[in-house]
Amino acid sequence: MRLLAIITVTAMLSACVELPDVPGAANPEAAAADYPALRPLTQQAQQTAEDAAADDETAEQLQARANGLRARAAGLRRPVMTDAERARLAAAE
Repeated sequence: MRLLAIITVTAMLSACVELPDVPGAANPEAAAADYPALRPLTQQAQQTAEDAAADDETAEQLQARANGLRARAAGLRRPVMTDAERARLAAAE
């Protein structure tokens, strides 16, 4: 109940705040500029695909990184203990 009262008072006080007038917030040139030309999404996706295909070095780096991560994951899949260690622990019980 006390938490609800605190939240209510905080919300009421924040509603009373008068926001300052920020002069020059909108650049006159930006306000007078035309809206940008809209392009169909398929054109944008095609352009992005062409840019990605043109950057072969990045693809090679990404493939090398993926191969490294796969090798690291394969190393983590190994058993943590050898059979000899497991037998020694079982004998200790």
